[in-house]
Amino acid sequence: MRALATLWLAGCTGGDKGGPPPLDPDSAAPSDTATLSQPVLESPAEAEDLDASEGVVEVVLTAATATHELIDWRTDETLSVHGYAYNGQTPGPTIRARLGDLLRVTLVNDTDVETSIHWHGVAAPWDMDGISWMQDPILPGDAFTYELTLSRAGTFWYHPHIDTERQVDLGLYGVLIVEDPEEDGAFDEDLVVVLDDWGDREDEVGEEHEDTGDDAHGHLHGEGLWTLNGLIAPQRSVSAGSTTRLRLVLAANEGYTLLGLADAEGTALPLTQVAADQGRLPTAASVERLLLSPGDRAEVALLPGADALQLIDHPYDHQGGEVIGDPEVLLDLRPEGEADPAELPSLPWEAAAPSEDPGTTDVLYVFQGDPRSGAWFINGEVYPDVTVAELARDQHAIIEVRNVSPTEHPFHLHGMHFEVLSMNGVVPDQRQLEDTVNVPIYGVARLALVADNPGDWMAHCHILPHAHGGMMTVLRVGE
Repeated sequence: MRALATLWLAGCTGGDKGGPPPLDPDSAAPSDTATLSQPVLESPAEAEDLDASEGVVEVVLTAATATHELIDWRTDETLSVHGYAYNGQTPGPTIRARLGDLLRVTLVNDTDVETSIHWHGVAAPWDMDGISWMQDPILPGDAFTYELTLSRAGTFWYHPHIDTERQVDLGLYGVLIVEDPEEDGAFDEDLVVVLDDWGDREDEVGEEHEDTGDDAHGHLHGEGLWTLNGLIAPQRSVSAGSTTRLRLVLAANEGYTLLGLADAEGTALPLTQVAADQGRLPTAASVERLLLSPGDRAEVALLPGADALQLIDHPYDHQGGEVIGDPEVLLDLRPEGEADPAELPSLPWEAAAPSEDPGTTDVLYVFQGDPRSGAWFINGEVYPDVTVAELARDQHAIIEVRNVSPTEHPFHLHGMHFEVLSMNGVVPDQRQLEDTVNVPIYGVARLALVADNPGDWMAHCHILPHAHGGMMTVLRVGE
């Protein structure tokens, strides 16, 4: 009988695991009656700050091979996946800093492959961005220290940008939180949740992955094997009447989540979104469903009363959007006590309307390709043989992204953020600042950018197989 690839990634070998303790391997043997209990969701263990100075956060991350023990608590089936981890844990240690801090991170490469760290969503200096364009990778046995000043508050993440598709797929990713002092004490609890799709991935470090149709991970092989911090369908106790900031990061290579909230009977409830890619929204947004594409982040306020709640995922496919199927329960929220739901915390909202579109275009990106061939293009070019678009420093520019392919694409820009002026001609309800935005099939995104960070910046689809297949280019910002 082939084991089921469901995950307890906190059980990977090699360091401080965070979350629940690993199970006795003997307890995970297949049986007629499941004996494991539903795991408890915890935030990933946080990185130790090695510098006691105010305004400086210093961290050491060691990338190394690790064995991820994959466990389905409902069936007692297990599988080991040999991959990678930072400091022995996947997700890697959460780095927590403050707005304006200097972040210093030394990456030690104990793997047998070259690697790097990209600070996704952060306006890092170009030579600290961890990209492969005109920069050297960190070789096996070497180390490199990244230094960057954190100029925006929000939820960000880090991952390699060398052989990105494979290294992220096998466990190299973690979260960076930049706290805003104006929000201190606003929520009773801060819960970091990294969502990952563990379907259709490599099983072994060193193996070339081929999509042969072989069911390498059991009958759940394929897109849609979702985990939260390495756990499948965990539960979490919350106090009735409390407030929780749920920091969501989608680290999947290509899977999308269409998130919703429901009560125990399955009745849909609204989600209260308080932040997106680039931090706090101008005002809180009540949404029925929240779409996250690869690379996306969002912060949601959970305001439980005495009734049980469920975070659910509605079926969604990047080759067609919402699809027929039953929603999947990702997280059971179990309130303790009898209090009514609390009010939304009073955050320092700054209402802002969308900027007006001048109607001009400074940079045009046309996304093309075919999932059958695996060849992906921007403006008919395959990275690294690309034409480098150029902007003057501090230029106010308009980027237009046209998707003429049969799949959706999350457009991600390094080093800078942009404002979404419109999507398919529809203007957002309020100002929307992002660094990753999903462009639907045959869609057109109009984006406003202030080119205030000099360097050669990657612009690409964050479906990592698409980027690996060539859907990546470079935007140059001059001095």
